[in-house]
Amino acid sequence: MISGVPRKILALRGRLTRMRSDEATSAFVRHNRSVWSSSPTYSEREVLFEYNSLCSCVLAYSYFANVLAQIHDAKIKAYDFSRRSRFVPDSTRTAFQSFNTDVFSVELTPELEAERDSIISRIGYRNLSKKELVDLVIDGIHIGDLVYDQHLREYNVPTVDPKSELFSLTLRESIGLFVYWQHYLDTHDVRAVNVSHCVYRYGIILRLAVQRDIPVYQINATHGYRLSKENLWAYDDFYYYPAKFRELGLDVKAAGLVEAEARLARRFNGEAGVDMKYSSKSAYGDRKGERVVVASPRTKVFVALHCFFDNPHPYGIGYFPDFYEWLNFLGEVSLKTDYDWYLKTHPDFLPGNRDVIQGFLDRYPKFNLVPNETSHHQLISEGIDVALTVHGTIGFEYAALGVPVVNASPCNPHVAYKFNLHPRSFNEYKSIVMNLAGVRISIDPAEVREYYYMRNIRTTRDWLFGDYELLLKEIGGYKGQFTSKSYAWFLANFTPDRHVAIRDGLVRFVESEDYCFGIQHLNAARGLSANDVLR
Repeated sequence: MISGVPRKILALRGRLTRMRSDEATSAFVRHNRSVWSSSPTYSEREVLFEYNSLCSCVLAYSYFANVLAQIHDAKIKAYDFSRRSRFVPDSTRTAFQSFNTDVFSVELTPELEAERDSIISRIGYRNLSKKELVDLVIDGIHIGDLVYDQHLREYNVPTVDPKSELFSLTLRESIGLFVYWQHYLDTHDVRAVNVSHCVYRYGIILRLAVQRDIPVYQINATHGYRLSKENLWAYDDFYYYPAKFRELGLDVKAAGLVEAEARLARRFNGEAGVDMKYSSKSAYGDRKGERVVVASPRTKVFVALHCFFDNPHPYGIGYFPDFYEWLNFLGEVSLKTDYDWYLKTHPDFLPGNRDVIQGFLDRYPKFNLVPNETSHHQLISEGIDVALTVHGTIGFEYAALGVPVVNASPCNPHVAYKFNLHPRSFNEYKSIVMNLAGVRISIDPAEVREYYYMRNIRTTRDWLFGDYELLLKEIGGYKGQFTSKSYAWFLANFTPDRHVAIRDGLVRFVESEDYCFGIQHLNAARGLSANDVLR
């Protein structure tokens, strides 16, 4: 009891408060009812959207859902499969309904439960290796990586134990979603699907839909992708950066490289959050503590750690089932080589990672854990010879500072450029890390700037809000966009002309059937060429 009020009553009051729409959400609802005419509820055709309460995403969905509904003459339906859905405020449902969307829950019938259990018993998952789990295919659909990554994230474990009861729960839920969506897509006239992510359990409907040649999209407040059999993951447009850059006008390319150089300088000068709005700390500060790299004639290897729990397959399937197995592989390499090894955690690491790292250090004593606040500038100045990552940003950052980087996955954002090493097989990767003393790369700084421009500057980041960076600045940072503050900011800056430009840009994207929502679609809707703006 607090101040004479029972805790249960306080909890109930809090929940009721969350369920009520605040003024920004109410204004957003009124706005939607005024700008979107009703979708054809009589139609048997459907476009499906994932139901969530992330306000910036809901804003993006309000546009894209109505664009798809008009193109396909279909009704809009949002599916809710979250076990936490009962805690989502009712105001979220009202917001979806305001842009013509009906919400339904994903629930298994007894028949589908029996089908789920039959598939699980057929898999024999307890006897599968981790790699076999990642490669798991059911009825011609590859879903193993989705199940694997879901388990790591849901239970904050560094790797998968196929025999554990926790993994059996993840598998049961995942296969349940698989049979549900398999049945749903076979019995409904679904014309398009929009997912929040292409990974974790969110990607199960994606994999099933693309097999049926149903267009699947991932649209959010900054990016958009059309997924297909050829492109199952969002954010993989890095494969096309060199070709896309060549298509640009000379003045656009020149200005873009200058801007890239300026932003890299800000990043390396210790400014936090440069083109990483989710990051609150810089790894490139000027603080210099006691020497951490021991002076010796041995090759000095820096390992840039990833969060063990956070999605090891965001861009595709690599050479290791997870980051834990990658690190253990390097631990075994340390027993057979004469390198000096250094580890450093990410500045924004999730809790629980340090316990995993400590266990690793106990097993492999050649590794030295560098203090988290140590600047990469200090590490490099003290003699790091080569850096290792799976697919991290260290790939371009260390390259920009003249240090060779070896990626442990062929699906990494830098793979289209030569400023890193990209082994073409596990055996080639093993050969390289066993012989790091001989690693040499001719790094072209212009390539690094080109990559940075295409990755971080020439994007659709402003398509919805007009100025995404200003939005975040004025609503209190990256997380603020997921609250109703983004509704209020959008409405305060709304104009009828901008409304039409957003809608028509999305129409151009859908009609183009391009993989990536790009500046060319937005400019075409405005009667401009792709070269008319930098972003």
